[in-house]
Amino acid sequence: MTSRSEVRSETAAFPLWRVGIHTSIAGSFDQAAEKAHQLNCSSFQIFSSSPRMWNTREPRAEEITAMARLRERYDLRPLVIHANYLLNLASPEPDLRRRSVEAFRGEIARAGALGAEFLVLHPGSHKNTSVETGIRTLAASIREATQKTPLGRVTLLVENTCGQGCSLGSSFEELRDILALLDGLPAGCCIDTAHCFAAGMDIASREGLEDTVESLERMVGLNRVQVIHTNDSRSALGSHRDLHEHIGKGGIGMEAFRRIVNHRRLREKTFILETPLEAPGDDRRNMEAIRSVRSNGRRPGKIQKPSRRPLPNGKANS
Repeated sequence: MTSRSEVRSETAAFPLWRVGIHTSIAGSFDQAAEKAHQLNCSSFQIFSSSPRMWNTREPRAEEITAMARLRERYDLRPLVIHANYLLNLASPEPDLRRRSVEAFRGEIARAGALGAEFLVLHPGSHKNTSVETGIRTLAASIREATQKTPLGRVTLLVENTCGQGCSLGSSFEELRDILALLDGLPAGCCIDTAHCFAAGMDIASREGLEDTVESLERMVGLNRVQVIHTNDSRSALGSHRDLHEHIGKGGIGMEAFRRIVNHRRLREKTFILETPLEAPGDDRRNMEAIRSVRSNGRRPGKIQKPSRRPLPNGKANS
């Protein structure tokens, strides 16, 4: 059994900065990997099927083989799969919950077949029940699905939300409570910057970012945060509206992203962009924007000037 303190840290195996964007599987799965490489990604995210339909298309054997070959060739790691938006594993409605469990089993199976390291899941809506009931239903649904279709080498990441309606996961306390009920499963968190901002966490300011990181460490544990969805926000701070914006063009802003991607306690995470694709080249422009604020300095979180530092033998390193 995997305890809270023993969740495997996939990012520790990826020493280079792992940054990518959500790419389309339209046409074939391997084309998504090729596109990620063309966009200068070192990681990427996909849907394993249509995100807004119950009917699925299973990946063909030749697509799986081709994607694996391209990931190896281009060193694209980790592969993140985002689960279907229709899933509501916290639903109090028996039919929707049952359908969601079966669809989630399909997500797990496809993630395993494609060799994905992470599977990101929205925690769902508790609707007319309490938050506590919704969390218990969510955890029970996940356990039911994973008993029939084990996660294997895939780590489940529960994503924070902006707090719209009755959605679960808008606070780190709720994420903590969800993960507590998933003890023994390979499970962690995916943190979305736009969702944090819309939920009322002022990550746009230096002080607000520090407060958010401290709260995340205290409530969840930064070792359980494997992926950061890196999105600016068209919605105002605390608006509880989930509207992503291009990097640097929303309420979070470019300087805040500079602090986020260089933060000493965040910079080793995998960063995945889910920014809008409204005009040709938007994906490339957003990737260039986030890479432009990343420091290559050795001291995490600070932009370094060239310096001479002593080596263990007492000599200086220039």
